[in-house]
Amino acid sequence: MTIRVDGQVIPEKAILAELKRLIDFYSQHMPREELGRNMVTLVDRAREHAIGTQLLVAEVKRRHIEVGDAEVDLALADMVKKVGGEAKLVELLARQGLTQEQFRASIRVGKQLDTLVARVTSTAPECTDEDLKKYYEENPERYMAPDQAQVRHILMRPASDTEADKAATRSLLMGLKQKILEGEDFADLASAHSECPSGKEAGGHLGVIARGATVPEFDQAVFDDMETGEISDVVETSLGFHLIELVEKEMGDPLPFDEVRESIRDLVTHERRGKALTEFVARLREKAVVEDDGAADSKEWEAIFDSFLDGKKSN
Repeated sequence: MTIRVDGQVIPEKAILAELKRLIDFYSQHMPREELGRNMVTLVDRAREHAIGTQLLVAEVKRRHIEVGDAEVDLALADMVKKVGGEAKLVELLARQGLTQEQFRASIRVGKQLDTLVARVTSTAPECTDEDLKKYYEENPERYMAPDQAQVRHILMRPASDTEADKAATRSLLMGLKQKILEGEDFADLASAHSECPSGKEAGGHLGVIARGATVPEFDQAVFDDMETGEISDVVETSLGFHLIELVEKEMGDPLPFDEVRESIRDLVTHERRGKALTEFVARLREKAVVEDDGAADSKEWEAIFDSFLDGKKSN
């Protein structure tokens, strides 16, 4: 994938940085499933943002927007504090192949861009309470408490990927299900047979899980296919084969408007300012030469999306 603006190549890492920023922002405002469905749109938007940033940098130079050394020093000191000291920052920059002077220059450009963007978006209309309530009412699925469940499971992994070993594992689990239906205790069987640490530690109990916190097949079984007190048939996931007991399930209710008001304000304000900036960049783009040979493979971006969100979960 190559994008050029007035002959200057935009590095793919710049597009990736924009994509990660967008995922980070929108993951706070919509469910993972909806975010995943919108990945193509987000990738396109990240590409446009990278192009827009290049155009804005050129506009900063044209307008001679200046940022004083004191402001750069303050931002640098803040960064030193965030990373845990000057030595840590030097180490981080070395890993990225940057000198301190190059880093100071990037801070200065960032501050210049902030100044330009603030000027451009200052005309975006402020959000009224009526605006926020309207958005809340038009997007109810975004403001639901998560579906939650308490489950036990027994995890077994086939000895290999052969159909014979998979069939053997399914048979073992179905045998355990029959024992449970005949009165044996699920927790005891999980302790004896499960290959998940929860087996030995908690009789297979995973505690309270929310929809989206587990792999899709597990989610499907627990939240869509099972009733409270039910024992599943064998569920195959990327982790192995599961026998699941649904102890309790609570489907999410709408969150009160007052609880999500400020989150909606952030989102709507972001979108209004984004619209003002997009219109400004569109005018800049009319005067520029933009060459774009097309998007990278969608599988690559999906992998980035999954990796990014998994990383956020573990932090």
